[in-house]
Amino acid sequence: MPLCRKKRVVTERREQPSESRERILAAAVSVFARKGFQRASLDEIAAEAELTKGAIYWHFRSKNDLFTSLLQYRFQQHTAPMAGDLERALAAPTALARQQAIATMLRDMLNRFHDNADWPRLYLEFVSRTRDEQIADSMAHLYSHGRLLAKDMVARLVEAGITDPDLDADTVSIFWCALIDGFMLAWVMKPETFADGQLVERTVAMLWNGLAPKSA
Repeated sequence: MPLCRKKRVVTERREQPSESRERILAAAVSVFARKGFQRASLDEIAAEAELTKGAIYWHFRSKNDLFTSLLQYRFQQHTAPMAGDLERALAAPTALARQQAIATMLRDMLNRFHDNADWPRLYLEFVSRTRDEQIADSMAHLYSHGRLLAKDMVARLVEAGITDPDLDADTVSIFWCALIDGFMLAWVMKPETFADGQLVERTVAMLWNGLAPKSA
């Protein structure tokens, strides 16, 4: 029996490494969603994928590594449309239209996070485990990438003359990432906050116009 098991893993490695990796990731999504990060096990993920646990270790070093890979994959999926969204915002003919386009970009990004209701919860659960050095390093990498995307967005807006040229891009990028994480937390804790679909538009309008009272 052990010989058969060993042969099966070798076959997976030689014949379908990319396919088995995709099966593992798909199974991991399902198991993490049902059990949460803490309670999910690699044995359950292997069973869901109809592969051996050895096949998982061929592709991923640990459960942390597997979940980090899922986060990176979803992060790329969620942020990929931002370039096109930003181009549409830059091309908008009026200040109001640009403001609305930025609001749409943020709303669409949040909707991509919320398409699977379990993912915001899993993300926040993973963030809470950053006392683990490996997890902290992985999250820091994702966070840094998110800030770079936000800084590039700010630079493009400044270059187009749409926003204040004296804005500090580092500060804005931190704020942008914090805003998205804050919206995710608000959605997890109280989804009805977003029920009317207007919260993002109101938030962007407030940021765009500032908090100071309008001059008489």
